[in-house]
Amino acid sequence: MEVQDHVAGAIRNVAAVEDIRTTLAEEGAVPVLLRLLVSGSTSAAEKATSFIAILSSSGEFFLDLIVKERGLQTLMHLVQDSSDSDTIEQALLALSQLSIMDSVSRVLSSSTGFIIQLGEFIKHGNTISQQIFASLLANLTISDDNKRAIVGCSGSLIRMIESPKPAGLQDAAAAAVSLLAIRSNRKDLFRDEKSVMRLVQMLDPRSETMADKELPVMVTAAALSGGGGHMARKKLIAAGADRYLQRLSEMEVPGAKKALQRLTGNRLRSIFSRAWKE
Repeated sequence: MEVQDHVAGAIRNVAAVEDIRTTLAEEGAVPVLLRLLVSGSTSAAEKATSFIAILSSSGEFFLDLIVKERGLQTLMHLVQDSSDSDTIEQALLALSQLSIMDSVSRVLSSSTGFIIQLGEFIKHGNTISQQIFASLLANLTISDDNKRAIVGCSGSLIRMIESPKPAGLQDAAAAAVSLLAIRSNRKDLFRDEKSVMRLVQMLDPRSETMADKELPVMVTAAALSGGGGHMARKKLIAAGADRYLQRLSEMEVPGAKKALQRLTGNRLRSIFSRAWKE
């Protein structure tokens, strides 16, 4: 085990050099290191996974090689079975790179167990794993059933959008929009008072928490899909979302006018209807 650890570490350390990386791949290092992911020590597995993550970001040749050697299945099992956070992060990075391949994207999108595991990372993982998950979710085309399987993630994604760090904000917003296409996820979000208030506060033009107002506007519009429901609109209006969206519409923030119409449209029609009858 100690020898495996040293070898995996040495290979990872030289993987940054393109010529050496190519030579290692051509000489059969990939299947050997992939076996370490499941049969090596925790330390060896982490170093081997790091090498695979580096390879996955190095071009089509390496992506094809990893998939050919059943690296996709190995990495998916590792994400679900490993208890080492560093190993999981490296495996997620590799999977994120692999997901640009249509065949890989279809496998990841259709795996309910894998999607559920990613949902746990977004709710309980550290910042890095949350960002990688958001990127994966934004790029995958998952079924409505799998979106329902990770109900409860929207609030965590909204917290990510509120982060002062710019990395991953666009992906987090896109992932939240994707999940909120499902009615049960929208209902779950509006049961989370803190997340609703957090979203509305990001809409405030005076707030410096979120400089790019287009992102919370996107999420608000998605949360109001299908009319949003009376209680959802009532909560948003009570928190001041209508005033903020009105101001953002005047500032010509993309999507603000549409979100405002979704929020207040039914109420305005009701007012006009009463006025006509009177």
